[in-house]
Amino acid sequence: MLLRSGDGQINLEGELVSFDNDVYVIRVPNLGDMRVAADGVTCSGPGCPAAAFELGGEVMLTANDGSESFSGQLVGLADGVFSVESEGVILNANVDDVTCTGAGCPPLAVLASSTTETEKVAPIRLEADLVMVGSDNVGEDLMPLVVEPFAEILNATVSEPIEFPDDIAQFIFTPIGGGDPFVLEIESNDTEDGFDRLIEGTADIAMASGPPDAGRVAALAAQGRGNLFDPRQEYIIGVDSVLMTIHNTNPINALSRQQLISIYSDETTSWSQVGGPNMQIMPGARDGGSARRNFENWAFGAERDLSPGTSELDRGRDMREFVETNPGAIGYSISDNIGDTKAIDLILDCGVVTEATPFKSKAEEYLLGRRIRLYIDNQNPKPEVRQLVNFMISPAADPYVAESGYFSLGIVEDNRALARLTDAAFIGQPREIGRAVQNQIATELPGANRLSLTFRFPTDVFVLDSKGQRDLDRLVEFMSRPENANRELIFVGFADSVGQYVYNTQLSRDRAQQVLQQVRNHPNAGPLRSTRMSTVGLSEAAPVSCNDDAYGRSRNRRVEVWVR
Repeated sequence: MLLRSGDGQINLEGELVSFDNDVYVIRVPNLGDMRVAADGVTCSGPGCPAAAFELGGEVMLTANDGSESFSGQLVGLADGVFSVESEGVILNANVDDVTCTGAGCPPLAVLASSTTETEKVAPIRLEADLVMVGSDNVGEDLMPLVVEPFAEILNATVSEPIEFPDDIAQFIFTPIGGGDPFVLEIESNDTEDGFDRLIEGTADIAMASGPPDAGRVAALAAQGRGNLFDPRQEYIIGVDSVLMTIHNTNPINALSRQQLISIYSDETTSWSQVGGPNMQIMPGARDGGSARRNFENWAFGAERDLSPGTSELDRGRDMREFVETNPGAIGYSISDNIGDTKAIDLILDCGVVTEATPFKSKAEEYLLGRRIRLYIDNQNPKPEVRQLVNFMISPAADPYVAESGYFSLGIVEDNRALARLTDAAFIGQPREIGRAVQNQIATELPGANRLSLTFRFPTDVFVLDSKGQRDLDRLVEFMSRPENANRELIFVGFADSVGQYVYNTQLSRDRAQQVLQQVRNHPNAGPLRSTRMSTVGLSEAAPVSCNDDAYGRSRNRRVEVWVR
């Protein structure tokens, strides 16, 4: 029902609780029960009282097929739905599906009015207790999935999302034991806005699909609110890949960087020019956002204007539909948005093939990968902020991360990795070194499977970033499981190509030993006392990316974790 005063000051939509002595009691979402004098308002809609009918009488609802019945107090009748309460349990039933008997049943006129369409009024935006701002993919795809488990942490029930303009949604948490409601607000726009609002102090948590730039890091630090790269302020909650996609009937499985540059420069216009069918190529590109930046910075070295032959698409779902419906299309989508399209491998300039597989994305070795992040400042006093971010990095959050389309940080094994590592031994190396590396792999890693977590390092140092430090926790927990009790851990170190091969060999061994020692020293490593652990150093062999730029070298300075 809708109560509205002539001057517009009263404009309430809700459920009629009672109508007595010319006073309405109306239950309004987020505001609770409100009393309104009848002489100051007009009532319209399905819940308006007819004749002397009032809610609150005793009724019995019986299914039309006679299969079940429910007795109690009629506490609501709106939008064609009965609400009957009995001993704290409320049953909702469509008026067309049940028969109502008892003194409290409404007259036919009221039943008819309950199914009448009502004019919708804008919901009231409440003052939020916790505000999240940033990446639309995180805000729209992931965070709504975790409000239910977050409600369990708060010992509360949670409402359906209440949506507002500008991609804002609120969730109302009502404490089960009583008390004030807690309002979570999620504003989904872009990563940069999340950082700016965090710095301004108008957001508690920034949602991001990339790291902050140096200026924003400095701006927060200048306010005495910490370092955004501190593990207590940066929370990596999943990984994602910007996948090159084509129509699922296209037989192409991989394209090189040079081929993609030619396609997106309108120089290559038919799939037959790259080994495919005689069909026009239809390139698609986002009109902005981090997916486009990732692709253009890799392919062209900088952001650029679109070529005349490229279709400009607004959002990820538009890109997905474009590729799904056009057999000649090619585009790029984040992993949760590829739909019924086909992801293809990328062939790098140095000959490395980066595979479009979930394992490679989780290992952060698909070229156009990125981390999904939450950021907070170190001065926020709200306990719910820490509760939420700590949940998001826990194993309990992994199913929700995966359901959203991202890759969770939960550990998986790859039993094909050994063959790929052996094949990659010759990339960028003289044949004699390649053969020696293959022999080393055959001697030290027979029967081993690779785990998806990978530790990476800055140049010449052994410092782990926030994800690396939490990966230690994940690895210890994984190896402490009973099914892994008798397995061996092997830490395989690698270096980039800067420096002499002999020096890099020792550096790769040292990195592997450093990770092994941190696992041994972990406070929860008690169950691993009897676990066999060893290290292998493969120098700059078997790169997972090219060493000709800083990003590629950063991928290659790594320690992989293998088990057998």
